[in-house]
Amino acid sequence: MISQYASNKSGWLNPFDVVQTLYSSLTSAVFGKEASRDYVYEGIESFYDLNDTSSDLDSWLDEQTERAFSGILANIGGVGIHSGEVSDGAVIASPSKSHPNYFYQWVRDAAITINSLVEYLQDHQDSLDSPLSKQLIYAIESYISNSYKLQRIDNRSGTWESLDGLGEPKFMANSEPFKENWGRPQRDGPGLRVITIANYIGFLVENNLTVTHPELPSIEYIYNEILKPDLTYIANNWNKNGFDLWEEIDSVHLFTSLTMLKALKSGIKISGDCDDSDFNSKLRLAFISLRFFILFESGFKISDIPYLIETPSLFLQGQRCGLDIGSVLATLRAHDLDDPTDFIDIPFSIDDTAVISTLSALVNDMRYRYPINTEKGKFSKGLALGRYPEDRYDGYGISEGNPWFISTATASEVLFKLVYYLYFHHQDLVITKDQYVFYASFTDFDITTEAKEVVLPFNSHAFVETTLSLMKYADSFLEVIKQHVDEHGNMSEQFNKYTGYMEGAENLTWSYGSFWSAMRWRKRASDAVVSYA
Repeated sequence: MISQYASNKSGWLNPFDVVQTLYSSLTSAVFGKEASRDYVYEGIESFYDLNDTSSDLDSWLDEQTERAFSGILANIGGVGIHSGEVSDGAVIASPSKSHPNYFYQWVRDAAITINSLVEYLQDHQDSLDSPLSKQLIYAIESYISNSYKLQRIDNRSGTWESLDGLGEPKFMANSEPFKENWGRPQRDGPGLRVITIANYIGFLVENNLTVTHPELPSIEYIYNEILKPDLTYIANNWNKNGFDLWEEIDSVHLFTSLTMLKALKSGIKISGDCDDSDFNSKLRLAFISLRFFILFESGFKISDIPYLIETPSLFLQGQRCGLDIGSVLATLRAHDLDDPTDFIDIPFSIDDTAVISTLSALVNDMRYRYPINTEKGKFSKGLALGRYPEDRYDGYGISEGNPWFISTATASEVLFKLVYYLYFHHQDLVITKDQYVFYASFTDFDITTEAKEVVLPFNSHAFVETTLSLMKYADSFLEVIKQHVDEHGNMSEQFNKYTGYMEGAENLTWSYGSFWSAMRWRKRASDAVVSYA
């Protein structure tokens, strides 16, 4: 746990423990948690046929998972793209060069994409000598090497000397600076890069492997020359405004803050492993300060609102309701479900009911916002989801927002992760009052109960029936994706809310990555359920 990192030998009061004490004492006041709860063991039945083992969807999902992973690799320089246009290790957002032009490398997209490759290696540690694994290792280490170069390019966000240039959101595909006007700085890039590279270092250490790229002498070199500058940037800038992950609003955002916090936690571990004690202390202080801000000062969670608020400034000004799939993406990117300390150290993990409440609120809004969803009829069916209710970007310009593949796949992934978490850690399922209608959409959950909270004890009939229904419901979001990709499984950025046909940048890397990640957690959730059974 981070609290162990924050301890010292002199016996002074640990600031992290102060935060924990404050959190424990203020939780009920801040989050409005009611004492009234019911424990339900029986009496809940699924609207799905849980014995249905139809392979039609499974067959398509297996094929599309391979297509999606191929789609990821196709957009990485030196792996799928072999030309001077794209640097080795650079991840282009899309091959589209006009209407719209996404032929750039975004720091955010690249980090999230490369992390998928790391996760693939983590899942296939018994075949690290295979040609594919070697190709992935080359891609990851080329990305790390290219990151070293990008960090040192002076740009319109700032210089390398001041480290302000690390907030630059995107570069040309050949790693030249992007010189046009843009929403900058975007402060989530360094944190996401730290998370990805730290995960890769953890993979190397776990498997007794060394770095093989000729421009990367050692893990210590990567720490000192690449991770440390990014971590310094985070420690110096976590409390400053920047543009959000959709590149539209200059403010403080949950996605940025939460991924920064995860990066600081990773940095604390690595700096400790590298015996960098002074820097380790600096990171600890930044971690404690940022965590306190997220919990008590940011406005990301307000007591009388059940869902997370991505950009509190817009909510307080009455410009937006606060709902944003970015808040759900934040919890996916900032938490390792296999590390129990993340549930304590980093707020808004999958075990926090606010996460599912956020998804539930998005589903309720977009069920009627997008005409293609009204045709689906049954509430037990997944829906096409977009970014946020007030969205007006149509993939080409400003008119009306559409559903996104990223958002729809994210809904599926978060549900699979919830099931995995419950079974892997043997946890009860807690359903808050604002979620009653959500769970009643795919089970006969009694929404008339007067309890403020319902608990389904682990492994009870009600628990099993509901969690298996969650799996079916998660699948139904993947069925939506199946309806809107083309015959070859290609995935653009969006699909039209009236016609359902794809729009925006073609072969979007992040769309493929989101689908692949959802499928990864589908398998892990299924394995966890089967393993316990």
